[in-house]
Amino acid sequence: MKKSLLLLAGVMGVSSLSAQTTDEEQYVKFRDNWSIGINGGIVTPLTHSAFFKNARATMGIDLNKQLSPIYGLTLENMWSINTFESNAAFDASNLMLLHRVNLNNVFSRYKGKPSLFEVEALAGFGWLHVNDAYYDAGAYKDGNWISSKAGLNFNFNLGEKKAWTVAVKPAITWTMTQFGRDHINFNANQAAWEITAGVVYHFKNSTGKHYFTSGCNHAEQIAALNATISSLESEAAGKDRALQNAQNTIRDLQRDLNDCRNKKVETVKQTVAENEYVVIFRQSSSKVDALQMPNIDRLAGYLKKNSGAKVTISGYASPEGNATFNQKLSEKRAEAVKKILVNKYKISADRIQTQGKGVGTIFEEPTYNRASICVTK
Repeated sequence: MKKSLLLLAGVMGVSSLSAQTTDEEQYVKFRDNWSIGINGGIVTPLTHSAFFKNARATMGIDLNKQLSPIYGLTLENMWSINTFESNAAFDASNLMLLHRVNLNNVFSRYKGKPSLFEVEALAGFGWLHVNDAYYDAGAYKDGNWISSKAGLNFNFNLGEKKAWTVAVKPAITWTMTQFGRDHINFNANQAAWEITAGVVYHFKNSTGKHYFTSGCNHAEQIAALNATISSLESEAAGKDRALQNAQNTIRDLQRDLNDCRNKKVETVKQTVAENEYVVIFRQSSSKVDALQMPNIDRLAGYLKKNSGAKVTISGYASPEGNATFNQKLSEKRAEAVKKILVNKYKISADRIQTQGKGVGTIFEEPTYNRASICVTK
């Protein structure tokens, strides 16, 4: 297996970075969401040793990249201070790539700003280098080991801008195997407690904030999006009003249609007054057409039945032609009706009075005024 475990840890880190770059975070710049920290504390064997008696001081630095509100990566290097007789001040250096999961944001939604107190779970693999082994004379010097770590970070995010974090970091580290050997295991006898505390500074992002941000980074973009949303809301409200007006119109038309369907049809009986008879002529003509004879026949019948009745015949013309022509034409039309009454129906001429009225305005349709109106009395 040799160095394959470290290679796997690196691949996991790169794949996690790719997986966490969602559409929501596509505008985040690479230089955003970085932080750096310093740590100090103790490391002591997990088993078969008194906790404080065998404890040694440890210190280190870490570089952090937050990829989402939940997930982040840490590159950490810790040095253990040598408490034995040795040529080196630090007897071990442990360089690790750690994966961090923010448990607060896993179980409750991230609201855009970190809470005062948060808990992170972390785990990863690394490279442990022993500078000068202090074991017995046959032990390895300058040995290289595969190491692993799992623990928790209890974070206190301080300041109005949340630019600083103070963390308490209990963890367990394992010395798993020496490079060049294939036997890898998590053995409690090769593990140690690591109790440290640290201070982390969060660099300012392109948004001007010191904590994790994603999405649009510019105020003008946010303002443009808000304007678009407002415009869409106004448009939707206008369409709602138009739809409501259309529905009201449809309802009114439906009511009118129902009223029309239910309305009783009234038959209008058209009658002609007994004392008025109309004879229509063709344009520019004073000759009575055969189709107009029934009207004259009815008039003659009335005059015969009522021997004391008289009739006034008024001739009219339509607007075509000049006034003189129309006046003479209206007189001829009145005389034409009188002539038929006298010659055909033997009505006494002294019972008939004729007059030409010129252009008529009796009917709205001008052509209907080519007529003689016969009124009895």
